[in-house]
Amino acid sequence: MRVTRFLPLLLLVHAGVSSAVLGGLPEKFNPDDKTVVSQIASNYMMLDTTLATGTHIRQYVSGQGLVFAITWSGPFLPELKVLLGKYFDLMEVESARTPRAGRSHIAINRREVVINAGGHMRSFEGEAWIPAEMPANFAAYFGL
Repeated sequence: MRVTRFLPLLLLVHAGVSSAVLGGLPEKFNPDDKTVVSQIASNYMMLDTTLATGTHIRQYVSGQGLVFAITWSGPFLPELKVLLGKYFDLMEVESARTPRAGRSHIAINRREVVINAGGHMRSFEGEAWIPAEMPANFAAYFGL
């Protein structure tokens, strides 16, 4: 029965619908990329995608079909403008305020969004989530 609840979302994902991720619909990446859907709890699921570049992206999707958290790691940065959606501009503004020296890291902790990202050539990672949208049982799984 739990899978039935997510059936419309799964159909949307596999139909190739693409939009900004965080706070919106899940991203359907290139057909060559591998995506695995996992039901973690009755009120959210994960979409794990490994891009052709080797970068891994995990989208956490609520029962309403919206992405409330996302993580990425790998040798290449994914398209953060797509992954972060409307929160990308905030990250750019905050990033411009941070002095650069060696490995860069950005940490944004706001009521509307939390973004942690960093790395260097061939080793990038990050995570972002919308605190108000997180399910009650999500924090323990995510490591918060």
